[in-house]
Amino acid sequence: MASNQLSPGVVIQERDLTTTAVVPTANVGFLAGPFEQGPVEEIVDIVSETQLVEKFGEPNDYNYEYWFTAANYLSYGGLLKIVRVTHSDLKNSCDEGTAPLIKNLDNYEGSFETAANTWTWAARTPGSDGNSIGVFVTDAGADHIAVLPAPGSGNEHEFVADEALTAASGAAGSVFKYSIVLTVDTVVGTFVPGTSTTIGIGGSAEAVTVLAWDATDKKLEIALPSGGVTGIIADGQTVTQGTNTAVIATSGIERRLYIIKDKGSVDFAATDAVTDTNSTSVVITSVREEYQEREYSPGAKWISVAARPGTSQYADSKGGFRDELHILVIDIDGTITGTPGTLLERFLNVSKASDAKTTVGENNYYPQVIKTKSAYVYWGEHETDVHNANSSASAGNWGIGAENRSFNIIRSAAGGPSYPGSTIAIGSKNNSSYYYRLQNGASYSVTGGFYDISNTDLAKSYDLIADREAVTVDFVLTGPTGNSDVSGLSKINTIKQVIDLRKDCIAFISPRRGHIVGVTDPQVVTDNVVNFFKTLPSSSYMVFDSGYKYVYDKYNDKYRYIPCNSDIAGLCVQTTILTDPWFSPAGFTRGVLRNVIKMGYTPNKAQRDQLYANRVNPIVTFPGQGTVLYGDKTALSFASAFDRINVRRLFLTIERFIEQAAKTQLFEQNDSEQRGFFLNIVEPYMQTVQGRRGVTDFLVKCDESNNPPEAIDRGEFFAEIYVKPTRTVNYITLSFIATRSGVSFSEVVS
Repeated sequence: MASNQLSPGVVIQERDLTTTAVVPTANVGFLAGPFEQGPVEEIVDIVSETQLVEKFGEPNDYNYEYWFTAANYLSYGGLLKIVRVTHSDLKNSCDEGTAPLIKNLDNYEGSFETAANTWTWAARTPGSDGNSIGVFVTDAGADHIAVLPAPGSGNEHEFVADEALTAASGAAGSVFKYSIVLTVDTVVGTFVPGTSTTIGIGGSAEAVTVLAWDATDKKLEIALPSGGVTGIIADGQTVTQGTNTAVIATSGIERRLYIIKDKGSVDFAATDAVTDTNSTSVVITSVREEYQEREYSPGAKWISVAARPGTSQYADSKGGFRDELHILVIDIDGTITGTPGTLLERFLNVSKASDAKTTVGENNYYPQVIKTKSAYVYWGEHETDVHNANSSASAGNWGIGAENRSFNIIRSAAGGPSYPGSTIAIGSKNNSSYYYRLQNGASYSVTGGFYDISNTDLAKSYDLIADREAVTVDFVLTGPTGNSDVSGLSKINTIKQVIDLRKDCIAFISPRRGHIVGVTDPQVVTDNVVNFFKTLPSSSYMVFDSGYKYVYDKYNDKYRYIPCNSDIAGLCVQTTILTDPWFSPAGFTRGVLRNVIKMGYTPNKAQRDQLYANRVNPIVTFPGQGTVLYGDKTALSFASAFDRINVRRLFLTIERFIEQAAKTQLFEQNDSEQRGFFLNIVEPYMQTVQGRRGVTDFLVKCDESNNPPEAIDRGEFFAEIYVKPTRTVNYITLSFIATRSGVSFSEVVS
């Protein structure tokens, strides 16, 4: 071979003659069902019951057959790919507007992330559980609460939101909010925020606005109307709201001016004089830090969560100002966790700036943080109920770059209510804590006591595994077959289309619930089961069983009947783990079902004969020996090597291995040497299978006789693998012969 070097030198070359193939993991199940939570039409890998609960929620009265099908399979040790089925009734909870259906992350990114949504926050997954979610958000907010004295004469102070404030000290800012907190006594009734209210001042009923009422501490927060009131509010005056009344207590008035400072301003301080909207000067009595008192719900302060959000290091480096947010996600009603008010997750010091980064370079823009890290919510729109930080409102909009930008500040007109009630916290209305309560989430409709999902909806889920190259699946679990023979046949045909297309997996199918549960006559059950399975098509890629088993539901403290198809698939998993896939999963050695309290139907010998003759594998309880899979047939309707589970699984296993070996031949030289490489991979593997009792004999043919020159010219490569599969024992006859004394056994045997 000529060298391609033009001057003296050494070139090192390597050639790999150790090519082999590895069998992909062969214990992968698949189930599509109507789970209570989790992404919709997205394949999720589940390896344990704990993970099943975390991702798809606990079972309920409407989906437990599907749920325990999944949990039951996982108990045998397999990996389960789960798809939550879609439905037109499904909706994600949201804070306002029409509830959307956000199926999964891909759907969110494609249809909602950049859309003009009518909601600010939505639950991460569809269903009614999201109606328990509350989202609390705060930002820098006001800097100070300046306490003002009563006017010396004339009328009450009047401060209008967003008006500029300055002091001789050099402090500069604007009015964030102005309210008066009254401590009252002699209370009659309960005051309702937003309801017409008056205070008797100098004999005149002056209108005020109730912002919040704290019945426990007898505090009433009020705001003055535009134009203020005539006169000065004082101790002993009566507050009236319909039939509700209260008297202002002695020293029971605190006038609060909430101030937000300009960028770079010094703090306002006691003795600073500020001017109200009527150009009346008032000297500040005292100043408190507003964030120390800010509550997201009555009695729950933000300061107990984290320090005040302000300006991030990134925004500061860009000349930005007040970009940080704190976000809490809380289980308001306790539907999700079982405990009302449980903190589900929190996101601290995230940014309003679209280009924001953390100190370690991660994206810190709050919609992106929520998208990538939240398990409970999606972001939909930026908040517009804000204090404008600039002369132009749009200049401080969220979701723009941080450079030289002072971001608008939250100012919630709704205030922060208690949960699960709706009491507004004192100081929260028109302040910088926002509460978004999600609502209008909806789950599947219910028909006949179970979630109603159509075959069309199921087909969309099964389509996700149609491509065998994209998704590895060994076992398709049916779960419940359907609420009628017609719907059951439709579901099975949908599954069959997928497995016939793939030809590398097996579907496991149980009878309909109505065929067994509640039917007391075993012969009627037998006839029901046989007649149903007679309507199903023939296939060596399907396995029928006869069972519904009784299990305990620890999540709801109930006993329930569930189909056994996940057990049969689980026994196949167990067989692979303990021996090899080409062994039968039936019998007393490998075929004992787990987690069985009792069977809904256990056939006798005559009924087993009837079932087995019609492709149905009986599940039988033997006293003292357990509940056993007592058959290993596939659903093939004619005699063949492939009418046994172990033979079908043998071929699926060796086909998958040899397919992987064949892929390594693609685009290689099509000559005898390459065919030799292929044989050197396949033959040792088949010898291993033979040594492990999978086949009694085999032949691999890949030479000039089946790779003629014309085939080579077309770029074709042919190999033929002849296999004699090992069969299982299905029928045992034991003959006991009594003989006379003195008779030779050799004579009797012959």
